[in-house]
Amino acid sequence: MMRKIFLMATLALSVWAGRAEARDYNIVAYGAKADTTVLSTKALQQAIDDCTKAGGGRVVVPTGQYKIGSVVLKSNVHLYLEQGATLFGSTDLKDYLPMKSDYVSLRTQTSTIQLIYADKVRNVMIDGYGTIDGRGRAFKKLSWNDEGITRPHLIRFIQSEDITVKDITLRNSGCWMQHYLACDRVRIDGIKVFNRNDYNNDALDIDGCHEVIVRGVIADSDDDGITLKSTSPRLCENIRISDCVVSSHCNAVKLGTETNGGFRNISISGIVVKPSSDQREQFFGAPSKIGTSALSLEIVDGGVMQNVSASNFTVEGTESPIFIRLGNRGRGYQLRPHPLAPSPTGEGEAYGGLSGTGNDDTITELIPIEQVGSIDGIHIDNFLIMNAGSVGCSITGLRGHPVRNVWLSNISIHHQGGVQASDLKAINDSVANEKEKAYPEATMWGRLPAKGFYLRHTRNVHFDNIEVRTDAPDVRPDIVRSNTEGWGDQGDGTYRNPVLNADFSDPDVIRVGKKCYMVASDFHFLGMQVLQSEDMVNWQYISQIYGRFDEPGWDENKHYAGGSWAPAIRYHNGLYYVYFCTPEEGLYMSTAKDPHGPWSPLHLVRRVAKWEDPCPFWDEDGQAYLGRSKHGAGPIIVHRMSADGKQLLDEGTTVYEGPVAEGTKFLKRNGYYYLIIPEGGVGTGWQTVLRAKNIYGPYERKIVLEQGSTAVNGPHQGALVDTPDGTWWFYHFQETPVLGRVVHLQPVRWQDDWPLMGVDYDGNGIGEPVAKWQKPVLGVRGEGLEVREYQYVSNDFRDDFNYPLTSRHSPLTSLNPAWQWNHNPVDTHWSLKERKGWLTLKALPADSLKLCRNMLTQKVMGYQSESTTMLTIQGNCYAGLFCSGKTFRGIGLCKDGIFLEAQGKREVILKGRFERLWVRVANDCQTNRHQFSYSTDGIRFIQAGDAFPMRAGYWKGIRVGLFCYGDSGEAAFDSFAQTVCQ
Repeated sequence: MMRKIFLMATLALSVWAGRAEARDYNIVAYGAKADTTVLSTKALQQAIDDCTKAGGGRVVVPTGQYKIGSVVLKSNVHLYLEQGATLFGSTDLKDYLPMKSDYVSLRTQTSTIQLIYADKVRNVMIDGYGTIDGRGRAFKKLSWNDEGITRPHLIRFIQSEDITVKDITLRNSGCWMQHYLACDRVRIDGIKVFNRNDYNNDALDIDGCHEVIVRGVIADSDDDGITLKSTSPRLCENIRISDCVVSSHCNAVKLGTETNGGFRNISISGIVVKPSSDQREQFFGAPSKIGTSALSLEIVDGGVMQNVSASNFTVEGTESPIFIRLGNRGRGYQLRPHPLAPSPTGEGEAYGGLSGTGNDDTITELIPIEQVGSIDGIHIDNFLIMNAGSVGCSITGLRGHPVRNVWLSNISIHHQGGVQASDLKAINDSVANEKEKAYPEATMWGRLPAKGFYLRHTRNVHFDNIEVRTDAPDVRPDIVRSNTEGWGDQGDGTYRNPVLNADFSDPDVIRVGKKCYMVASDFHFLGMQVLQSEDMVNWQYISQIYGRFDEPGWDENKHYAGGSWAPAIRYHNGLYYVYFCTPEEGLYMSTAKDPHGPWSPLHLVRRVAKWEDPCPFWDEDGQAYLGRSKHGAGPIIVHRMSADGKQLLDEGTTVYEGPVAEGTKFLKRNGYYYLIIPEGGVGTGWQTVLRAKNIYGPYERKIVLEQGSTAVNGPHQGALVDTPDGTWWFYHFQETPVLGRVVHLQPVRWQDDWPLMGVDYDGNGIGEPVAKWQKPVLGVRGEGLEVREYQYVSNDFRDDFNYPLTSRHSPLTSLNPAWQWNHNPVDTHWSLKERKGWLTLKALPADSLKLCRNMLTQKVMGYQSESTTMLTIQGNCYAGLFCSGKTFRGIGLCKDGIFLEAQGKREVILKGRFERLWVRVANDCQTNRHQFSYSTDGIRFIQAGDAFPMRAGYWKGIRVGLFCYGDSGEAAFDSFAQTVCQ
């Protein structure tokens, strides 16, 4: 990518090499006077106009001092200032032309004034060893937003290409010194900037530009020094900043504050940060005058920050040298397309697919939105920081929106220190206020809880070779972390439990080769999902075992909490076997040669009620067995079974009776038969292992895992799995009140032929669940075809209903295996064919969500998540997005308008006819606050009703999904997305 930037810059310079023989246009020949009492604006403008009309050339400002008002640069013009030449800005506002670009951004909402202006130009250069001085001290700040209104910018380029500013000196702007907005291929090289005469005196602002090189800049500014921002949805992208010396009372190098679009592929290196030698005045910044930060990386207006590298900084001073902040100021804007415009298809931009230098022709305006952005992929290396303030550095996100994947290495920080134990309460009280909506500033909390780095709401932040020294003793630790670990894969070779933070009750897992496969209880949700993992931590849905359950009541939503209980999966003689019981119907099994399917039709092994938790086992002599328990838990019973696993050969033998014994899982090792069983009940129990030399006993008993002093209540019911390197692991679930039964992974060690699980923290001989551990060594994630074709369960999920999903799915007939129907679907009333790229649900009679047929559901994933869909309706139906658990709630469209449903009662909250509607539910399963919202444009979402609690029910955690019921009509869903926030 950096090679691409250099090529662009080389191309820009080659344009001027090809014009070496072009004509010079000396402004004196046009009547310019080297006299600061006389305006030379017209002479300079005429020279520019003639130059561009002739196809380009060089407009020369000879040695001398000239006064000008606003001039407009045009394509193919090279403005050259000879050494000793100075262009002074007029101090009379009447000499400035208000200009308004058609490019839509926060900074183009009104006409602005500037000394040098260009819009939609190409091949423009400003260079030479002269000076442009805006005499900005003459323009006083009149209001908080008067930048460019009563105080002129010095230089402003908008929607322009191949721009070079080189070698000149820029001084004393009324506000921002130079602003490059939505430009491509910009080179700023070897310039000197001094801007300390008023508020908002930035040195350099790069705004939504692509392919930019900034090199060799010496800047001294009261406000921010070298600044990247995005005041429109267009990102700053492919930018290199190097070999600069920056002095600022605020932030020497800053990405922010305006961050509607964001930043991607930014390289910053070789930066010297030092206090200004001129400290006579100060408008912004800390009273110490040493600057606020050396490097500030901010996203607060809903944008994205990806792949940013900062290295080789030498820093003198600054209160808080490194500041990374993901906030929610709520000042984001997004482009609204013209109502008749086609749907945007641009890749990677916020909306409208912006590219090149301008807005799409269909764009009409900006509208305010509020969304939290993201920071992901920051590399900071080789920082030498001396004589800093005692604030400390910080990396902070928001709850549910962490800063992700930050690497910091070879950083030496020297600062004043001096924090005493008596100061800590006030410090901690200050940071307790997260200031989600506040203006981002490195000193926004004052001194931080760490003298080095304070981390809050982060994931996968790595430190290597960090040194913190203080002048005065300082009681604070070098690094303080708060909410930094989350769950699942930590990205550093470790995992944090739960590994699956969603409802996978009674998980069973096997390993075949270098892959593991999982099944879990689905109860009244159809399909029985099969999952695959190549590392035992990251899992994918790969298939479903059955599409219908042809038993009485399953077409009428009458079996909540019924269905498949505690399945087992095994591999024997080239076949995968899955067994499960239902409370009322019996014992079932299915087989497949490939776990991706197809699976054989369900086979009823025995018509029976109140059996549960079956598990097959094939002994070395070929004899097959089945272990199971009874509804209500216990006893453990073993049956002989036919070799094909389709028939039980006896009535069974009781081999163990214990306290609520269930969840039988067979294993044979070193001549012992093992029964891995939970006891004591869900939420309160423990994990027991039974062993015997004969499959019928007598069995010895040992408790191998319990809650102990941990917060993991009743570690319960799972699977013992080995890996090719000889290590062993145990999966189990933990019951939670909202998400349901989440999956943990424990290390296992064998001692005296007993599998000891977890770690014995209490020293009582019984293991307890670990919170974090090294990942197993199994395979290499990414080797298999399935990795390319299936989404990971723990990642964000999106379904555009464009099928076939994978090569293993039949075209237009198969849903993503993440979806499950609530009870049996009515196949004539749903379709992926009728409207390509849409899911159609046709209405079926019902009077509430609980009785609604063809409800398509997904597990809620993670502590915080958001699920969104867009739909249209026809006829007299109710359709939309629901959230279910013990109770059912929904939001959607009907013929009368937008409605909410809660506990079987509907209320129209906004009357009217809507062609389409976006609906969303935000699920916070930690605070148990859930909130519906809707949008008529897909951008601005309005809360619908009050936040509400949810509770897991019918043995299942909460779910979200799509519905349509009523007397007639249908709903079409364009897409569905579940974003995992935490």
